[in-house]
Amino acid sequence: MTWFFVSVAVFMVGHIVPGLLRGAITARIGHTAYIITFSVTSLFLLGWVIYEVRHADFIALWPYEIWQNHVTLTFMLPACILWAAAIIQPCPLSIGRKKGFDPARPGINRLTRHPLLLGMMLWGLGHIVPNGDLVAFMFFGGATVFAVAGFWRMEKIRARHMDVAEYKAILDGTRRFDVAGLAKGALGWRDIGLGILLYVVLLWAHPYVIGVDPSAVIGG
Repeated sequence: MTWFFVSVAVFMVGHIVPGLLRGAITARIGHTAYIITFSVTSLFLLGWVIYEVRHADFIALWPYEIWQNHVTLTFMLPACILWAAAIIQPCPLSIGRKKGFDPARPGINRLTRHPLLLGMMLWGLGHIVPNGDLVAFMFFGGATVFAVAGFWRMEKIRARHMDVAEYKAILDGTRRFDVAGLAKGALGWRDIGLGILLYVVLLWAHPYVIGVDPSAVIGG
C-alpha cells in the first residue's frame, strides 16, 4: 500500500507544481507544448496510480454485488457526454478550450462551467460503489473530492488572466451546476453523439486496459 500513497503524492505534485509555474513554463516552451507535456505526464502518472490501486493489499469495506456495476455503467454515460462537451465547446473558466466563448450563448456552461471536472466527479462516484475496498475507496473518493475542489480552483486560475468586467460577464451567464441548463441548449447533438461514442470505446477498452469487463453484467 506504500507505493499507492507514493504514486498519489507524485500525481498531486505533478498537477500542483505545473499549475503554480504555468506562466514561467509557457513563456519558455509555449502554450501548446505545455498542454501536450502536461497531458502526457498526467496520463502517465494516472496510469501509475491505477496500477498501484490494482496491486495494493485488499482490505474489504463492503461486499460486491452485481447490481453495483450497473451504477457505474449508469454514471459513466453522462460523464462521457460531459467530457465530450468539454472537448467540443469552449469552457472559459475551466479545463478545456478558452477561445470562442459567447456570453449570449453559453452552451454547456449554462449547465456547468466545469463539464470535464463534473464528469470526473461522476466517474469517481460511479466507481466507488462496486469497488468496496479501502484503497479503491480512497482513490475514487479522492478523485471525486479533487474534481469538486477543482471547480473553485480553475475559476481562480482563469480569473488571473481576465479583467474584472470580462470575468463578471462570464460568471453572470454561467453556472457551476444548474440542471435547468439542459432545457436551455447546454448540450447539442455533437456532444451527445461523441459522448456515446466515447462511452462505447471505454466499454470496449476497459477489459484490455484495466483487466475488468464492466459490460459483462449487462442483462445480469
